[in-house]
Amino acid sequence: MRRIMIAALIAVVVLFAGWYEGLYRPETSHITSLKANEQTAQVALLTLETRYVDLVKSKKELPQERAALARLEHAVPNDPELDSLVKTLFSAAAVAKVRLTNIGSPQPPDFGDPSATGVTGPIVLPLSLSVTGTPGEVEHLYRVLDAEPRLFVINNFSVVPGSVSAAANLTVEAFYASANATTAAS
Repeated sequence: MRRIMIAALIAVVVLFAGWYEGLYRPETSHITSLKANEQTAQVALLTLETRYVDLVKSKKELPQERAALARLEHAVPNDPELDSLVKTLFSAAAVAKVRLTNIGSPQPPDFGDPSATGVTGPIVLPLSLSVTGTPGEVEHLYRVLDAEPRLFVINNFSVVPGSVSAAANLTVEAFYASANATTAAS
């Protein structure tokens, strides 16, 4: 009888060990793996929810950002637009009531492919202007150019005063961004 009990006890231990090794331990490992996956998914969900909130906020700002981009694209066109540039300068001179006597370039502009030289961002188009008018009219020209949609930077100016009017020489920079430079910067 004692042997039967020992054999039964050994059989129970073997069955328990078999159950533990065969069923319980792999399932525990699987449950642990699932819990780790759940935590990873919760972190990813939290990240995505945060990103969603940021996108909702950004969506509200989108019209203002598009308007700002349109202003910048107008201020720095995709090509030099020399005809438009000259018309703008003459128009600004007319508004300021000065006489634009000369438009030149202190250095020849390079209209080559900017991507070949690694240029990114706006390309400078240097201009030299000569105008005549009263000092107040010449000063008004600066404000008119500053108010233009296209970006102008006045780097240097000199005024030669006269008895009635003054002659002024200006070094002005206009800008453009070729399609290749814009793509390279993106």
